[in-house]
Amino acid sequence: MNKRAVNISSLVILLALLSLILEICLYYFIPEHIISVAIAALISLGLSHFFLEMSLDYDYCFLHAAFMTITSLAFCIVVYLMQPNPWIQYDYTMLALIIVNWLIPFAYCFIRDFVDRGPRFSDYLFFFHGMSLLFLIVYLIAIVKQHFITPLLPPYEAAAFGAHNFVPFMATGSYIEKALSNNIDISQIIIYILEMISLGIPFGFYAKVYCRNLPLLIRIAVYLFVPFLLEAIQYLTGIGRADIDDYTLSMIGTLIGIIIYHIIYSVSYNAHKRDFLEDRTVTKSLLFHLNSSI
Repeated sequence: MNKRAVNISSLVILLALLSLILEICLYYFIPEHIISVAIAALISLGLSHFFLEMSLDYDYCFLHAAFMTITSLAFCIVVYLMQPNPWIQYDYTMLALIIVNWLIPFAYCFIRDFVDRGPRFSDYLFFFHGMSLLFLIVYLIAIVKQHFITPLLPPYEAAAFGAHNFVPFMATGSYIEKALSNNIDISQIIIYILEMISLGIPFGFYAKVYCRNLPLLIRIAVYLFVPFLLEAIQYLTGIGRADIDDYTLSMIGTLIGIIIYHIIYSVSYNAHKRDFLEDRTVTKSLLFHLNSSI
């Protein structure tokens, strides 16, 4: 590692540390925590642009995003374990801080790679897979928490005598029908459905990304088995609830994730004649040789 690389790495860590301190101070002193999330998003966007333009390399954007994501995750876990605490309160905007610190650099660098017409910036694939691994670690923690520590539960009571529902959406549909007929607010069941679907979207996207070279039947088996495994563990451990509605909602999220992958792939191929997971320099070389042979 040369002296310039060491200096840039030190600058990245220093600015990321200052950003983290600012985020914590804003969260602590400003009651409207959404303000700290918005400021964190702007800072993350500005630093991502600065590091990429300064180094012409996605590595430093990854270093910045990894530092901010891991430290904000640690801060979130510490505050969560401290509750109840009169000095600092945990709420879901703290999760938004983690998402912002990961999503903004990822989205910014993805867009820059997409609009870049030549290999001006290097190591994007390292950045993509590094950011994906970082996300999957946080995602796994979220899955464990939402399924086995503080399980997501619908607003209606479980079936009596330990009975299980085997007809998709029968219990959920019955609850919504009764709520509408009795003028009961259905926002809780809507939030529950959206949360269950949202948890399945990242799995669908990354299962497609990392299983795309496998045969179709094996991919389908992976899509079906992983959500089933989570429900089976809940059933065997008695934690949360093992229900066909949860499995169906997870499968809807998985399908949405797969569709998102195909949309990104289609847009990338139509715009650049390449897979968004292929190195642009290799693709450019292949197209050159193909045109030469023609």
